[in-house]
Amino acid sequence: MTVLSRRSLLQSAAAAGLAAQALPLRAKPLKPSARAALLVIDVQNCFVEGGTLPVKSGAEVVPIINKLSTAFANIVLTQDWHTAGHASFASSYPGKKPFETTKLKYGQQVLWPDHCVQGTDDAALRGDLKLPTAQLIVRKGFHQDVDSYSAFEEADRKTRTGLAGYLKERGIRTVYLTGLATDFCVAWTALDARKLGFNVYVIEDATRAIDLNGSLAAAWKKMKAAGVKRIQSADIVTA
Repeated sequence: MTVLSRRSLLQSAAAAGLAAQALPLRAKPLKPSARAALLVIDVQNCFVEGGTLPVKSGAEVVPIINKLSTAFANIVLTQDWHTAGHASFASSYPGKKPFETTKLKYGQQVLWPDHCVQGTDDAALRGDLKLPTAQLIVRKGFHQDVDSYSAFEEADRKTRTGLAGYLKERGIRTVYLTGLATDFCVAWTALDARKLGFNVYVIEDATRAIDLNGSLAAAWKKMKAAGVKRIQSADIVTA
């Protein structure tokens, strides 16, 4: 081998080594333990195409969640479950329109179209959601005068759903969030879970957002600051 060719070979090897160092290391796939739970947030007819408050591409999360479920020993679903004439409905205030705001006793409230009214097909869980091993459904938003986004605590920040006690009693310390919508019920649940001491992952491609006035970017910023980990379904080892 000539000096020139050997020098070229060494230079090429060095360049390859530098390039390898520059590449980010792929995170080790996550295998949820028996102390982890999959939380499926509000995957209901209401929040997909054809519902009263559809989230764009909302139905796309269903097959992803179905596949993810095979990796979890513990699964909990939530279900928005409003009374007719609920305080969060724009129709409850003459002259108000959906997505305007009003002031309630616990602060500013976004007003929504009538949605997820108790006992209606609109409020039903998606029929193609296949989670036969799920152990619990948490219904929220059924108090007439209080809206509810988080699976742990209602919008007055006082009324608990009991989910934290259930998870802790069962020894669950890590939660993986999926569902609808990323920037509202998923984000509120994630932030409350961190506040309560849980390790929290949001599986981004198993969620979809409303993104109202920049709400999605704001939600991710808050979640990151709180220590919520942002992952993809491909990061989970499924059966």
